[in-house]
Amino acid sequence: MISPQAFLDKWNSEIYGLVQYDESSLQPFILPEETRNFLLQAGLPESAPPFLTFESSAEGGGVRLTQYNDQLDEAYERYIYLGFTGSGSPVCIDESNGEVVFIDGDNENARVFMNSSIPQLAESLLVYVEFINKVNTINGRGAYLDKNAPKESLDWVCDRLRQVDQACLIEGGFWEEELAGFRK
Repeated sequence: MISPQAFLDKWNSEIYGLVQYDESSLQPFILPEETRNFLLQAGLPESAPPFLTFESSAEGGGVRLTQYNDQLDEAYERYIYLGFTGSGSPVCIDESNGEVVFIDGDNENARVFMNSSIPQLAESLLVYVEFINKVNTINGRGAYLDKNAPKESLDWVCDRLRQVDQACLIEGGFWEEELAGFRK
């Protein structure tokens, strides 16, 4: 699993800035130590492919999802809001197990698995940026946005994501759905 410092060393913060979380905002939550340390020492990208946006403590991130969206009932109390997907669905930490999920507002607020932990999400984002660069190098600028990736690149990214987080490509999960668009 990637350390906060290793992530900071690899992430291009000039292109994709980082957001910070402060100890006081995270203090009320029961989080795995690796998650807490990662958020405090490295933070998360302000924006990251594939169309993810994260918000710092100062911008409303790091709060209970029910505080961020008071229309949700107490079943969503266990989720800690961090940001949102390209379609506006909240990206959260599930406080009960440390998993990173999004709450799919287009599907009756269903819980959709992303990664097993924050460090694994961060490392998956690094892998995905590398995938985009590979695709655009092979098939030309804009190939990623056109979902034009060679099979070898898809195989590579799937293998690398599984090395980072064995569970991240589960059927119906965030990464599986993202990569399915390249197979159509």
